[in-house]
Amino acid sequence: MTILEMLGQSGILTLFGIGVVFAFLIIMVIIISKAGEIFRAADADKAAAGRAATDKAIYGNMAVTTNSAPIIAAITAAVGAYRSKHA
Repeated sequence: MTILEMLGQSGILTLFGIGVVFAFLIIMVIIISKAGEIFRAADADKAAAGRAATDKAIYGNMAVTTNSAPIIAAITAAVGAYRSKHA
Protein backbone atom coordinates (compact mmCIF):
# COMPACT_ATOMS: atom_id res chain seq x y z
CA MET A 1 0.00 0.00 0.00
CA THR A 2 1.48 3.33 -1.02
CA ILE A 3 1.41 6.55 0.91
CA LEU A 4 -1.21 8.01 -1.45
CA GLU A 5 -3.52 5.05 -0.88
CA MET A 6 -3.12 5.38 2.88
CA LEU A 7 -3.82 9.13 2.70
CA GLY A 8 -6.91 8.45 0.61
CA GLN A 9 -8.19 5.88 3.11
CA SER A 10 -7.46 8.16 6.05
CA GLY A 11 -9.33 11.02 4.32
CA ILE A 12 -12.34 8.78 3.70
CA LEU A 13 -12.24 7.56 7.30
CA THR A 14 -11.99 11.14 8.56
CA LEU A 15 -14.98 12.26 6.49
CA PHE A 16 -16.96 9.21 7.59
CA GLY A 17 -16.17 9.95 11.25
CA ILE A 18 -17.16 13.60 10.89
CA GLY A 19 -20.42 12.54 9.21
CA VAL A 20 -21.26 10.08 11.98
CA VAL A 21 -20.61 12.68 14.67
CA PHE A 22 -22.64 15.32 12.78
CA ALA A 23 -25.55 12.89 12.33
CA PHE A 24 -25.42 12.00 16.03
CA LEU A 25 -25.48 15.67 17.00
CA ILE A 26 -28.48 16.34 14.75
CA ILE A 27 -30.36 13.40 16.25
CA MET A 28 -29.45 14.54 19.76
CA VAL A 29 -30.72 18.10 19.09
CA ILE A 30 -34.01 16.73 17.73
CA ILE A 31 -34.49 14.45 20.74
CA ILE A 32 -33.70 17.21 23.23
CA SER A 33 -36.05 19.69 21.55
CA LYS A 34 -38.88 17.13 21.48
CA ALA A 35 -38.25 16.30 25.14
CA GLY A 36 -38.37 20.02 25.95
CA GLU A 37 -41.73 20.33 24.20
CA ILE A 38 -43.06 17.35 26.15
CA PHE A 39 -41.83 18.73 29.48
CA ARG A 40 -43.19 22.20 28.72
CA ALA A 41 -46.59 20.71 27.86
CA ALA A 42 -46.60 18.62 31.04
CA ASP A 43 -45.56 21.65 33.09
CA ALA A 44 -48.32 23.76 31.51
CA ASP A 45 -50.87 21.04 32.33
CA LYS A 46 -49.66 20.94 35.93
CA ALA A 47 -49.77 24.72 36.20
CA ALA A 48 -53.30 24.82 34.78
CA ALA A 49 -54.41 22.13 37.23
CA GLY A 50 -52.78 24.05 40.07
CA ARG A 51 -54.50 27.28 39.03
CA ALA A 52 -57.84 25.47 38.80
CA ALA A 53 -57.37 24.06 42.29
CA THR A 54 -56.37 27.48 43.64
CA ASP A 55 -59.36 29.13 41.95
CA LYS A 56 -61.67 26.50 43.39
CA ALA A 57 -60.19 27.07 46.86
CA ILE A 58 -60.61 30.84 46.55
CA TYR A 59 -63.93 31.06 44.78
CA GLY A 60 -65.51 27.77 45.82
CA ASN A 61 -68.36 26.84 43.53
CA MET A 62 -68.84 30.44 42.40
CA ALA A 63 -68.81 30.66 38.62
CA VAL A 64 -66.52 33.30 37.13
CA THR A 65 -68.06 34.41 33.86
CA THR A 66 -67.04 36.85 31.18
CA ASN A 67 -69.58 39.30 32.64
CA SER A 68 -67.42 39.57 35.75
CA ALA A 69 -64.49 41.09 33.79
CA PRO A 70 -65.49 44.72 34.63
CA ILE A 71 -65.80 43.77 38.30
CA ILE A 72 -62.36 42.18 38.27
CA ALA A 73 -60.93 45.28 36.56
CA ALA A 74 -62.51 47.56 39.18
CA ILE A 75 -61.16 45.46 42.05
CA THR A 76 -57.71 45.43 40.47
CA ALA A 77 -57.76 49.22 40.08
CA ALA A 78 -58.89 49.67 43.69
CA VAL A 79 -56.14 47.42 45.01
CA GLY A 80 -53.58 49.27 42.88
CA ALA A 81 -54.77 52.65 44.18
CA TYR A 82 -54.65 51.39 47.77
CA ARG A 83 -51.12 50.04 47.34
CA SER A 84 -49.88 53.26 45.77
CA LYS A 85 -51.23 55.33 48.72
CA HIS A 86 -49.97 52.98 51.41
CA ALA A 87 -46.66 51.89 49.92
